[in-house]
Amino acid sequence: MASVRKLINRRKSVANIRKITRTMEMISTARFRKSMDKAMAGKPYTESITELVAALAGSGIKAGHPLLQRNRQSRRDVVLVLTSNRGLCGGYNGNIIRLTGELIGRLEKRKRIVELRVSGRKGVGLLRFRGNKIAVGYRRFDEKTSFADMKKLTDEFIDLYAKKEIDSLNVVYTFFESAAGFYPKVKEILPFTSVEHRRERKAHRITSEDYLFAPNAEEILDELLPIAIQTQLFQCFNDAAVSEQIARMRAMKAATDNAEQMIRGLSQQFNRVRQTNITSAMLDIIGGVEAVK
Repeated sequence: MASVRKLINRRKSVANIRKITRTMEMISTARFRKSMDKAMAGKPYTESITELVAALAGSGIKAGHPLLQRNRQSRRDVVLVLTSNRGLCGGYNGNIIRLTGELIGRLEKRKRIVELRVSGRKGVGLLRFRGNKIAVGYRRFDEKTSFADMKKLTDEFIDLYAKKEIDSLNVVYTFFESAAGFYPKVKEILPFTSVEHRRERKAHRITSEDYLFAPNAEEILDELLPIAIQTQLFQCFNDAAVSEQIARMRAMKAATDNAEQMIRGLSQQFNRVRQTNITSAMLDIIGGVEAVK
């Protein structure tokens, strides 16, 4: 049986860990509220501009926009993986890495050249440990990332696609549905011809008979399409940021609850050991008294 001193030291150690996990839980809760407000505020705009661009793309425009057409001659696909810079968020990063592995496997079976780009220090470390070659690693994006910060990254992808150097851009991230529902997802950003976009085209079709375009539809689409792509990419980062905070909040709450349970168990064990020592000491005293008589 453990000594009283060891039990006291262990209980203090667990209590200190509980303070840390409780503090991190509170910090994650505060960050979650800010990230959720930011993510929820951007969703209506993202959906609206996606609907508008999808409707314009299906309006019978004669000259096809380069971002709407697949680059069949290129067999290079960019996979952008959004993970966290900090740990202690449960299985958040693990789920993303697992889905990334499945996507890379499907692409490689089709003899595609995969260019892996990873946002987040944890994702970079995990994918390198798995033996994946990372073309570019980003560590500057987090819950404070602004819409303007996305422009440079979006312009880089659009430029690569316009030059026909890549055939697609897929983002692997955690989709935020609600505080109780978030899950890893693959979203095709480029080209603007995914199943989701085609569905939007059918639901919100615009024709020249219904609207008068000024300037013409081609010029409007040319102006709005890069903004729509930037908005979608920004929304992916926002969803990933709020999902990370929820995952960390849950992980820290579970760690705090486990620490409290351990403290209760150690306290009970400490009381039993102390009572045993007291009883043993009393027996020794009583035995000594009887021996003197």
